[in-house]
Amino acid sequence: MQKAKSSGTAQKMIVKGKAKEPFFFTFSRRHPSLQVMAKRGSENVLFVTCATPGSRLSLKIALEPQASLAVVFVWKGKKSTKISQHIAVATGAQLHLLNVTHGSCIHDTVSEVKGVGGESSIDWIIHGRGTMKCLLSARNIFSAKDGRGDVTMRGVAEEKATITCNGSVEIGPKASGTQAHLTEKILILDPTARADAIPSLDVGTHDVQASHSAAISRIHPEDLFYFASRGIMAKKARKLFIDGFLGDLLGNIHNASLRTHLSQFWEKEGR
Repeated sequence: MQKAKSSGTAQKMIVKGKAKEPFFFTFSRRHPSLQVMAKRGSENVLFVTCATPGSRLSLKIALEPQASLAVVFVWKGKKSTKISQHIAVATGAQLHLLNVTHGSCIHDTVSEVKGVGGESSIDWIIHGRGTMKCLLSARNIFSAKDGRGDVTMRGVAEEKATITCNGSVEIGPKASGTQAHLTEKILILDPTARADAIPSLDVGTHDVQASHSAAISRIHPEDLFYFASRGIMAKKARKLFIDGFLGDLLGNIHNASLRTHLSQFWEKEGR
């Protein structure tokens, strides 16, 4: 990895071929920005974490034709930070991004499929606790024919947390044959928590398969009573709700090493 000290930007070039192990990167005050270039025919996974508060964090990724990249991005900072992700997907390239949010932030993700047959899939897990405020935006843009990719945002709001999810699928006039879907689901565990799910679908051509949906649900006292009647304490019952609601997206991580690291983080955070 090469680091541009003058700008505070770290750079990673992923060469052709399948990598044996994931690439790990941790944002810091010294390096609040990361740029990744996935070269033609490369196949790799990237695990990015950050808990250091700062004014801004930036991740930029470019996938060349036929490149394949899976990215897990974990934010667990205690102070609100602005996070931006910009991704470009070329012809026949495949991106799978999983964002895990466990801290206050304003987080904007934009992924654009610029080449024919490109794929951009975005999964987002959010767990808001305490007084966390999470304002999240995910845009999946398709500018070329036969693109593929779904956006799935799933969150749990506890205590006095606030979660706002803005998901968008945008299919341009030259993107016929695209298949893209958007799903937003948020579970509220306490009456003091707040959540909003705002889906958007913009289709500029015919011959596409596209949809969008959003749902917010609440756990009521009688739901917890059901578990209590079977000898399960309230704290454990809440964890079961959270794990069941959010855990499905973890199954989309196919790399064993990456899945292990994410599972360890999951357990450490008490989910």
